[in-house]
Amino acid sequence: MKKVFISADIEGCAGVISWQETELGSGEHSLAAQQMTQEVLAVCDVLIAQGVKEIVVKDAHDSGKNIFYDQLPEGVKIVRGWLGTPYSMVQGLDETFDAAIFIGYHGAASMLGNPLSHTMNLATQKIVVNDMVCSEYLLHAYAAEKFGVPVIMISGDQMICEWAESFNPNITTAPVKEGHGSGAISLNTRDSIKLIKEKTRLALQNNESCHIKIPEVFNVNITYRRHMDALKASYYPGVRRIDAYKVNFKAQSVDELMTTKMFIL
Repeated sequence: MKKVFISADIEGCAGVISWQETELGSGEHSLAAQQMTQEVLAVCDVLIAQGVKEIVVKDAHDSGKNIFYDQLPEGVKIVRGWLGTPYSMVQGLDETFDAAIFIGYHGAASMLGNPLSHTMNLATQKIVVNDMVCSEYLLHAYAAEKFGVPVIMISGDQMICEWAESFNPNITTAPVKEGHGSGAISLNTRDSIKLIKEKTRLALQNNESCHIKIPEVFNVNITYRRHMDALKASYYPGVRRIDAYKVNFKAQSVDELMTTKMFIL
């Protein structure tokens, strides 16, 4: 394996349980950002030790300015901020990569298992794609597969890891915490890093078996928390309003799915 893409979020990182910890500029953000950085570094260290020549990291949380990039190993590139493409948390990914790894991912909107569960933002109460509750993992696993790149590993809360295993039995998972109510039972930093390194080594042995099938049609239902968001979304071409809070659209490709999402979420 020569080239690997890492997409890193923060809500699924060990120890992170509050929105204040996830917000750039908050006094609580620095420790969470350091944990996020350490988890990414754990993956990079293993990839480099295993002979991977090119590593690109997408800082995929909110501002895109969370990872302490001065701590990244020599030669590792980072995508900071947002490039303006529909691919969101995997911006920078293309068909030249051999594999993708998702770090710090979390449960979807409407899921238990993380006090910070959501999908893309806090505007949505639930997103369903082809009768599956839709997480950020699912959306971006499809986006990666569009480029022929398998997602070989995911770390985050236990619920998203279990869900990912049910969706793709061949994926390697590294659950670093289990959410309960407004808190979580979490591994400490040292143990989370140890687990992520162990699972990264394992994932590198299981590359080609992690490809997923892209559906011919994506049937998407989005339930918003505010009825005015559903009304606004219904004006986007192809999106129809089902009730006061819910809209539906059908996408014929990953590009159409991600582009529509880009404008209505």
